Amino acid sequence: MMTRQEALLTAVSVVITLSAGEVASRLLLRRPVRLSDRHNGAPAVPVHVADPELGWKIPVGNAVYRFHATGAKGSVDVHYSIQDGHRATAAQPVQGPLLIAAGCSFTFGLGLDDQDTWPWILQERLPEYHVVNTGTNGYGTDQALIAADRAALESKEPVRLVVLWFGDFHIERNRSTQGVIFFPYPMGKPLFVEDGNGIKSRGLVHFWYPGSLLEHSALVMTAANRMGNMMNRVPSHDGAREVTVRLMREYAKRFQARGTQLAVVIVPHGGDPIPQSKADRRFVEERLRAAGIPVLIPQLPRMPDGRLDEERFLIPSDRTHPNREYNRLVADQMTAFLKDAKLARLR
Repeated sequence: MMTRQEALLTAVSVVITLSAGEVASRLLLRRPVRLSDRHNGAPAVPVHVADPELGWKIPVGNAVYRFHATGAKGSVDVHYSIQDGHRATAAQPVQGPLLIAAGCSFTFGLGLDDQDTWPWILQERLPEYHVVNTGTNGYGTDQALIAADRAALESKEPVRLVVLWFGDFHIERNRSTQGVIFFPYPMGKPLFVEDGNGIKSRGLVHFWYPGSLLEHSALVMTAANRMGNMMNRVPSHDGAREVTVRLMREYAKRFQARGTQLAVVIVPHGGDPIPQSKADRRFVEERLRAAGIPVLIPQLPRMPDGRLDEERFLIPSDRTHPNREYNRLVADQMTAFLKDAKLARLR
C-alpha cells in the first residue's frame, strides 16, 4: 500500500509534469483552437439554425436583419432581406426558370446590402431568369452543393443552371477539421471522404469541447483538437482537394440528369497570390475542365505584387469579403461567360 508520503510525491510529480507540458505547449506548439476564439468581431446575422444534413442553414421564412461590423480600416452598416430562407435577389417577385447561385459568404453577400450582392446584380443582367441565392456564411463546397441541390429539388419551376462560386480556401473547410467546425458549435458540419472511385459522407462532425475550465489549457485543447481530427479521420489537404473536385463532378452528374447545368466560378480573393492557392486553383480548374464542367476564372485588376486592391474591391470592415465593385465586375464577366458558353439556353 502506498504511504502518505509516496502519494504526496506522486501527486507533486503529476502536477509538475502537467505544468511542464502546459508550458511547453504554449511555447513550442501552435496556439490551439478554443471555442472562445470564435467570439471575435460581429455576430453572424442572420442567426442560423441546425440542419441534420447541412449542419446549419438560414431559417425558413421572411425577415430583414441589420448587420453592423467595424474593423481597423472601416465599418459596414447594412441590411439583409431574407425571403423563404434565402437572401433576396430582387425587390419584387420574379418569374421564370431558376438560376441557383451557390456558395459561401461571398455569395450570400456578407457586409453588403441586398442590391450589392452578385446574385442580385446577375438577376438584373438576366431578368428572364429567377436567380435564387442559396449562399450561406461559412459554407464549404460540400454544403454549397447540398443546399443548391435541395433548392433545385424543391423548386416548382425548371432549374436551368447552378452557378457555384468556389474559393480555394473551401478546400480546408471541406476537411472539416477542429479548426473549422468550432465556428458553428454546437452545430456540426458534413464530412466527405474518398471511397474507392467515389466519395462518401460520414455525416456531421462536431467540435470536441472539454469544458470552459479546461479550454484555457493549451495542453488539453491541443490534445482535444488532435484527437478530434484523428477520431473523425479528416483527410489531408491533398485528400480534401480530391474530395472537392469529386463532389463537383458528382453533383454535376446529378444536376445534368435533371436537365440542369453546373458551372463553376473560381473566385479571386485576398490571399490567392500564395503558391498553395495557385496550385489548388490550377488543380481544380484542370480536373473540372477535363470533366466537361464549364469554368470561369474572373479577371480583376491587380496591384504590382499580384494582390487585389483592398480599398477598391473588399469591404472595409474585414478586407476579406467582396464589395459591390468586385461583384459588379465579376457579374459582368459571368453574364458574358454564361451566354458565350451557351449554358442553360441563355442565348
